[in-house]
Amino acid sequence: MNLLSFLSFLILAITLLTMVFGIIAYFLYKAREKKKESAELTYEKILENEDRDLLYFTKEE
Repeated sequence: MNLLSFLSFLILAITLLTMVFGIIAYFLYKAREKKKESAELTYEKILENEDRDLLYFTKEE
């Protein structure tokens, strides 16, 4: 096996492994986001719980 064919095979293998790891990372990210959505609080929900118009600021009259 000469050097040129070995290097081309190495580049092909690294490219394929990068694509496989990218796909795995994508599905793990989607799974984490799906799990995170169920426990997420929004600003509107917090305002309802506090019974206030503004959470961080006060109105000047």
